[in-house]
Amino acid sequence: MNQHRYSETQILCGMRELWERHQTQWFFLPRYTPFVPDDRIDVHLQSGIPRWAGEEIDFSDLVDLYKSLQSCFRFECTRQEWSDYFRLDVCRDDFEAWELLHAADFTYRRVAQFIAARATAISFESVNVIGQECGPAGAFYGIQKLVGEVKKRPGEFGPGTRIRDVLTGNAFALFWLKVRWITEQRAPDLVQFDRRLGRQLLCIMLACISFLGVILFSLQVDPSCYFFSAFTLIPLTGLVGWLVERRSNPLPPELQTFLDLAVWMAGLDDKQLLVEGVRK
Repeated sequence: MNQHRYSETQILCGMRELWERHQTQWFFLPRYTPFVPDDRIDVHLQSGIPRWAGEEIDFSDLVDLYKSLQSCFRFECTRQEWSDYFRLDVCRDDFEAWELLHAADFTYRRVAQFIAARATAISFESVNVIGQECGPAGAFYGIQKLVGEVKKRPGEFGPGTRIRDVLTGNAFALFWLKVRWITEQRAPDLVQFDRRLGRQLLCIMLACISFLGVILFSLQVDPSCYFFSAFTLIPLTGLVGWLVERRSNPLPPELQTFLDLAVWMAGLDDKQLLVEGVRK
């Protein structure tokens, strides 16, 4: 049975999107260190933590990395397969020998090649509709499968359904992350919308806590009342953020419905971008 495979470039784009999504943030400000394909993974990870630089990496710490990649690209793999591919068994026994013989292969590009050989791609190829090839129809079928990956029971929806009527919250974020890397980051980047919303909610919460403090201080109320009220505002702010996220729409006007997205994806100038020619 033929199986479509994602390209190395697509997977590298997916890794960048995944890294940025899971980056450590402080007050919703990014702390993401970009990588290039031939960067060594352990060296790149250590570069973001100065006190870790120069130390031998404990590859048991990479389990979460393996799991996140397998979840993002929808493939199954054992820890032993990862270990065999990068000769991590040698690293555990003799780090200096691994550093000399195998470390140069422990790169993002090699990880992308590892994933490309195992992850089955969703097809966005044209399909035959009433005797004619139709690109948007094929793209829509692929989009339906993408939605099924990020939402367990999405319900029925058609090409004219608004994307935000079906996907909100984390499901929408994961869906758009996949659209971004499958199209090699040609789809609009919506990360700034999430950061802006987060910063706005944080400012509102701090302003409310400060205002509440001024009122209670002027009334000379017991300080414990202030702390209780302040902690009550935290989940309330989270609820407001949840409601605002679901009522807002970060998508551009030209990509509001699944049909809009399907037509746009079908119109990309290189079809090999959406369906890699490597089949097995």
